Amino acid sequence: MNYPLGNATGRPHDAAGQRRVLRNALALAETVRQPGAIAELADRWPEPDWEEATIRGYREEAHIVYETRLRSEYDGAENYALRECREVCSLA
Repeated sequence: MNYPLGNATGRPHDAAGQRRVLRNALALAETVRQPGAIAELADRWPEPDWEEATIRGYREEAHIVYETRLRSEYDGAENYALRECREVCSLA
């Protein structure tokens, strides 16, 4: 089960789906015997391409982070902050 951040138990206002997720988690709590065990639940986020859309949004907004850091930290030379921004934002 892989849900967007902030939606660990399901979609907002989907009480039935949230109860299902919580019941599955509680059932696992009764059966798991080792700390850190990971179990894959059958529930899926209704929009299958949500991860790609989120990543696409971050990439589209990367220039904002780059420009903000450039304005606030650029000192007229190829300093660390500028190089780091170029590497992270792939704008080199």
